[in-house]
Amino acid sequence: MQHIREHIATKKLFPQLRFKEFDGDIAQHLFENIFLFSTGKNIKQAEASPEFETPCVRYGELYHMYNEVIKDVINKTNLDTSELLFSKGDEILLPSAGEDPLDIGSASALTLKNVAIGRTINILRPQEENIYSQIFASYYINEKLRKKISTLARGASISNVYNSDLKKLKINLPSLPEQQKIASFLSSVDEKIQQLSKKKALLEQYKKGVMQQLFSGQLRFKDENGKDYPDWEEKRLLEFCTFFSGGTPSSTNKKFYSGTIPFIGSGNIYDSEVFNFISEEALNSSSAKIVEEGDLLYALYGANSGEVAISQLEGAINQAILCIRTKESIEYLYYVLLGNKDNIVAKYLQGGQGNLSAQIIKKLKYKFPSIEEQQKIASYLSGIDSKIENVNNQINQTQTFKKGLLQQMFV
Repeated sequence: MQHIREHIATKKLFPQLRFKEFDGDIAQHLFENIFLFSTGKNIKQAEASPEFETPCVRYGELYHMYNEVIKDVINKTNLDTSELLFSKGDEILLPSAGEDPLDIGSASALTLKNVAIGRTINILRPQEENIYSQIFASYYINEKLRKKISTLARGASISNVYNSDLKKLKINLPSLPEQQKIASFLSSVDEKIQQLSKKKALLEQYKKGVMQQLFSGQLRFKDENGKDYPDWEEKRLLEFCTFFSGGTPSSTNKKFYSGTIPFIGSGNIYDSEVFNFISEEALNSSSAKIVEEGDLLYALYGANSGEVAISQLEGAINQAILCIRTKESIEYLYYVLLGNKDNIVAKYLQGGQGNLSAQIIKKLKYKFPSIEEQQKIASYLSGIDSKIENVNNQINQTQTFKKGLLQQMFV
């Protein structure tokens, strides 16, 4: 199979970022010269579950559950093994269908043996050993060829790419040792992202448990003298809060949306930045209202019904947002409404995109501790939120770092 070792004549390729011990040529190969192509066998959705016995991968999971490397398989199947196609541990998997053509370029290196591979998956395996690293190739396909593969997609509502469409694609490969070092380095970055993601999930789980204990009274704080705070008092929000909603300026008057006043919609109540700005004239000629930084914003309707946030800026709101002000701890009230979001939505929204109303929110009734205990509870939960945000920032920074590596290490 001498032809496999031959590659396409091309000008010299130089990545922007390279490990210093490597300086050899980077060869360009056609897929059909280095890969063997096949497809999996049908595993229906009802035939896959973590509760079954035989590990399996289905095509939709490739762009929902997995990234460039599959080291652990989530689902299993109950089908007889004679009906299945099993991995050898050297495969690269690409979904051959998807609603979004970009999904089809989601390559995953399957490093595990004896995993059943589902239908509608393009399977790439090596024609000959020591030509490419499957993990390097998976990262390369996702970074450099994903958009190209999406242009090969055919079909209306469901896009399809077949093995025959992939054969003329080109992949640029440095020496195998360099590929392996790049693959190892990128895998370590992904491992860090996964560890941080698990840490974030654990913090969020801890926060949820603490909120349940705090708001049920199972967990209480003491005052500065080590004594119990007064008993909690049950009351409706309308007893100690004030409320107002806004409005939307005319959409036909373009100059209304060329001002300097931030216009906050229900979809971005938790953002510190907005993308729409209205003019002073728009504010004065509509029922839009100004909220201040630190006000509590509650999404009454739209896709984010039930979402609650403390405003990060001064701006105008529309009728889909209820502004809540109180002389008590606004942070504590935020956590009360946040902790009860699912209950409120389940009780008052009858499926789909429903509407809440100011009257519903005003009549909500909860037990409230003294102001001092409210502040302690809010401060404690805010501390957990700060830790979650810190981990989230680390995840974003590491993902940005990975993106930069991918852009600079591949040609």
